[in-house]
Amino acid sequence: MLVVLNPQSNAGTALRRWQPVESALRERYQDLTVELPSDAEQATKVVQAAITRQKPPPVLVAAGGDGMVNLVLNALMDPATDRPRTAGAVLGAVGLGSSNDFHKPVPAHARIGTVPVRLDADHAELVDVGKATMSTTDGTRVVRYFLLNASMGLVAAGNHSFNQATGLVAWLKSRSVEAAIIATTLATIAAHRPLPIVVRGSDWEHRAPITNIGVLKSVHFAGGMYYDTAVTRADGRFDVNIWARAGRLRTVGLIAGLYAGRFRRSRLAVCHRDTTVELRPDRPTPLELDGEITMVESAQLEVLPRVLKVCAA
Repeated sequence: MLVVLNPQSNAGTALRRWQPVESALRERYQDLTVELPSDAEQATKVVQAAITRQKPPPVLVAAGGDGMVNLVLNALMDPATDRPRTAGAVLGAVGLGSSNDFHKPVPAHARIGTVPVRLDADHAELVDVGKATMSTTDGTRVVRYFLLNASMGLVAAGNHSFNQATGLVAWLKSRSVEAAIIATTLATIAAHRPLPIVVRGSDWEHRAPITNIGVLKSVHFAGGMYYDTAVTRADGRFDVNIWARAGRLRTVGLIAGLYAGRFRRSRLAVCHRDTTVELRPDRPTPLELDGEITMVESAQLEVLPRVLKVCAA
């Protein structure tokens, strides 16, 4: 088992939270190896070097937040085949981040202390992977993979602000992640403008300004919010949840409902289920994939059904 740890997760508190977890894991897994790469590039190299060994580790564990899970996923996936680079590899995770949406819902037994873990390789499940083929602002074509969701509009802008937080929000992140998310959300709503966009599915089209669009493989996002739509990890479909154009007060009301898992009955909700979604905003726009941001001109999203083994909780 190889653990790739991001000590900067959760405002730099990850290493402190990891220490008791490591003690417990070393008692369970005699082959445990832990790497602390200096940055994302080095982390990618660590994963790819591990899976090209004569005997690659059967379990690759992303220790950090959802962004770290996404990094290990993209190091593991091969764009030439849309499959893992090594057959039989299993992705696990230790949730040291601020949201840890990859772990939700967290069963009571799937924690070490207060830290959620997905480490049961014996009961690993095959899950869908989202593939994003993006046209970026410098004219290049980029392929990235995701396990949770893609978003464009308010949520992507909020994630970008949260990831780059300074001042009050940075201070709040180190003390109360939920308070930092709420502060970021309110600031983002205050500055947000509707996004003119064309969204195309396999047999439908949405052509109107929107507040947000989420293309989901998990209903959980942005900390405590979650949708009441039907997507599961391995159903071969995306949920496509569009927030129609709205003023600030109605947007705040929608977000309040999402903290209680209420979305479909909102007057702002437009819901689809599909295997492929094309996003064409009228200007370069942040696209969020599992919390990570890329500026894009357009993006094509597709489901790769049941291509990756993920540890059970």
